[in-house]
Amino acid sequence: MKLFIFTPILLALGVCSVSAGSWHHRPGGKPGSSSIQADDFIKVDGMRLKDSSGNIQYLTGINYWACLNLAADADQGGQYYRFITELDQLQAVGINHLRIMAGSEGNPTHQPFRMYPAMQPSPGEYNEKIFVGLDRCLAEMARRGMRATMTLNDQWQWSGGFAQYVSWTHGNEKLEYPPSWNLSAPPQRPGPPGRGWGNYTTTGDWNNYTTYGNQIYTDAPAETLFKAHIDKVLNRKNTVNGRVYKDDATVMSWQLANEPQPQVPKVFLGPYGLQLPPNPNDPLLPWIDRISTYIKQRAPKQLITVGFEGKQGEWYWKKVHEPKNVDYTTTHCWVQNWGVYDMNNASAANLQAAKDFATEFITNSSRWANEIGKPVFLEEFGMARDNWENDVSKGEYQYASTATTTHKDNYYKHIIGLAMDSFKSQSGGYVGTCPWAYGGNYRPETQHENKFGEVWAGDPPHEAPGWYDVYDTDEALNIVAEQKKEIDSFLSK
Repeated sequence: MKLFIFTPILLALGVCSVSAGSWHHRPGGKPGSSSIQADDFIKVDGMRLKDSSGNIQYLTGINYWACLNLAADADQGGQYYRFITELDQLQAVGINHLRIMAGSEGNPTHQPFRMYPAMQPSPGEYNEKIFVGLDRCLAEMARRGMRATMTLNDQWQWSGGFAQYVSWTHGNEKLEYPPSWNLSAPPQRPGPPGRGWGNYTTTGDWNNYTTYGNQIYTDAPAETLFKAHIDKVLNRKNTVNGRVYKDDATVMSWQLANEPQPQVPKVFLGPYGLQLPPNPNDPLLPWIDRISTYIKQRAPKQLITVGFEGKQGEWYWKKVHEPKNVDYTTTHCWVQNWGVYDMNNASAANLQAAKDFATEFITNSSRWANEIGKPVFLEEFGMARDNWENDVSKGEYQYASTATTTHKDNYYKHIIGLAMDSFKSQSGGYVGTCPWAYGGNYRPETQHENKFGEVWAGDPPHEAPGWYDVYDTDEALNIVAEQKKEIDSFLSK
């Protein structure tokens, strides 16, 4: 996901889970001509994505990173029927792409702000029941005509990621975590324990954490462990439909990592302090080339992308996407986290600043994409609810779902519209959007931690639950549905 640049960052049981060991396949959706056939791989053709029949594909996506845990058995904290219900909801509004995690790494000491249970509790050891959750996710997506970006690693702490691989190779070295949300910390929601709210309880430095995790670029044993994970996932045979992951077109692309970061510079540039000075010696760059080549040699039928944001500026964005085995490019746009927008400011000027930033960001990245000749996917963006309506001084949760979404809806229409305009232009550029993140039936007001300390909100465990969630009754889903209709109309002409 995203991260604050300037200052430290200051489930619901709504549907039943199956009992442990008693999962019964209950396919939902509407299988048929829209189902993903195992051999219908997506290819890049100029600035477009096309299926095996040559049809142009526009990605109407959403982030649904936790599906591997939600789809697992109840004894692993899964909520299978919630998972099925939410996939049906997404299919109903035209979602055809999900960005999901294809790995999570455990720590010897359980952390309250990490995905738990992890898929890989320790090096080379896998929790089969969580892996089966991922099997179910892919099988149910295929039935509904949805393809996946499979994110293999993570810069940030919420899934384990880079820092955990480095820690493993350093004898389970203790990590200094940047600000991370602890559901058990005060202030607590009134009532029985385990219902939140929580707060940020670790105080490490983001730059120091990034630097620690980035040792994976040069730590050969850590890279070996990561490559072993890649092999494990690529060669996984789905226990639901029998498809091997690397031979399943439901997997549109393999993503190296969520938001891999360059070396932390001594100075940040640009009006928002986001851009980085060029660094041809940055170890991130050869790492991208090595890992993308490693995957392409083993899964040549599927696409590969990096998972890069773009806030670092033109030089870095182009460099990380230049390797020949990187098939398409990505951007993430986070106006609050990057210091452009204030979620507690109701003014029109505050919203306009966010929209102006998004316009410049999408315009620039569309141009950059054309200059290197690779399409671009807006795979993360979001905005908080109108949280100025939630009165913390009166004990209200700052991220309560009761707040309206006037700014969020306006911003969604704007940034999705920018991506569509880029797609429909003569030169092309953007090939879809993927907001962060689907919370579906989850609500902070009805949450209760499961036995693993998780609530599975749309936001990951290191952040305040409900911050950027898209709920099943939010106007954002109607905006996504209108996007689908507009693009379908454009492509039919």
